[in-house]
Amino acid sequence: QVPSEEEIKFLIELWLKGKADILNGLESETLISVARPSLFNRVIDQRKKDNLLGQKQIIDANITSIKIVQRSNNRIAADVDLNYIDKRISSSGEILSETVIPSLKVKYILGKNKNTWQVVDYISGN
Repeated sequence: QVPSEEEIKFLIELWLKGKADILNGLESETLISVARPSLFNRVIDQRKKDNLLGQKQIIDANITSIKIVQRSNNRIAADVDLNYIDKRISSSGEILSETVIPSLKVKYILGKNKNTWQVVDYISGN
């Protein structure tokens, strides 16, 4: 079953929310199910680094457009435009840095793992 564009968008939104939750120091039940383990571990490693510095990241990323550019039985590529803001916050709540990108272009690669579609990789700035 090849997912619809809506389902693909929903999967990427779950990835974005799960990643944001973890980088904000929260738990995420969804991230492990929507991301390939290597990608999941990359987010966990980033969180560990931030935590050692006594920092966290607050990320707000909203999909403004999505275009499926490649589709096969077990691989999908989508070009996504995001309205993207991130803030790096110290343990005392001070904003250390802020990045605002009104139209961040990201290519997401989705792959099929058994019967489940997952985010396999992403490339920013395409």
